[in-house]
Amino acid sequence: MAAATRAAVLALRRDSGMPVAGAAWVVGPQLLRISETSGVKSSGCRGFPVPAGAGLIGKVLTTRRPAAVSDHRSAQEISHEHDSFVAAEEVRAMAAAPVIVGATVRAALFVGSRDAVRLGDRVLTAVTEAARDLEQFLATHEHAHRFLPEPRSVRCPASPHDAVAREQVHGVHTELLDLTAAISEGHLKERFRELCSLLESGCCSERASPGPEARLSPRELDVLVAVAAGCTNLEISDRLGIGLETVKGYLRSAMRKLGTSTRLEAVTAARRAGLLL
Repeated sequence: MAAATRAAVLALRRDSGMPVAGAAWVVGPQLLRISETSGVKSSGCRGFPVPAGAGLIGKVLTTRRPAAVSDHRSAQEISHEHDSFVAAEEVRAMAAAPVIVGATVRAALFVGSRDAVRLGDRVLTAVTEAARDLEQFLATHEHAHRFLPEPRSVRCPASPHDAVAREQVHGVHTELLDLTAAISEGHLKERFRELCSLLESGCCSERASPGPEARLSPRELDVLVAVAAGCTNLEISDRLGIGLETVKGYLRSAMRKLGTSTRLEAVTAARRAGLLL
């Protein structure tokens, strides 16, 4: 989810026109943790804990509603016992919105200004719409992955249950294609397209899985493991200490060996062949 979160934060900062934007994920019943930021001064803000009800970010976890303040320092409607992140970034005006999937708050998106100003409709609309976009992505992503088959070393004969499951997956695939068409161009649309490809390669295609002759080099496997973890090519380059073009070369080689055409198809094919967990 790291790539989707980063895309949402960058889009939110751009659309709101605010200098600071970020996301905090729920990591416990009463706790969020800041996982992604843009425009901050400090490099140590990632991982900062935000208890439920603390400040504006914690408030949206408990109220499950968007909220905004024109001056975080003096706002009476929020608590101030966990203001160190906001204080360190000198944030004054702030807006936040919860990301709710089903009935569960999964995260909070927020933006901030270092000036004490009344936030206008552009900011409030941007943070709310960004939260809705991330909700849609998470819901569709999780719905799709519930129907993806687990890797199996031995293929069992088809059963009536398999046929029903396959029809369900085809329905999810069709719905995902419709949602993709409705999303404006950007990182989320690209990710939705990758999910469509994943479904097509996993369940909506009659193509055979790669045979035991598909053998990947250790570096090709390293790259696919990182792809499966949601890393971008640049992140893989940093993680493995190799050049960006080298990463792309390993990906192309792995996709060719596996008979696939996208990153996620390659991950799925490698898992089916028992090359990845």
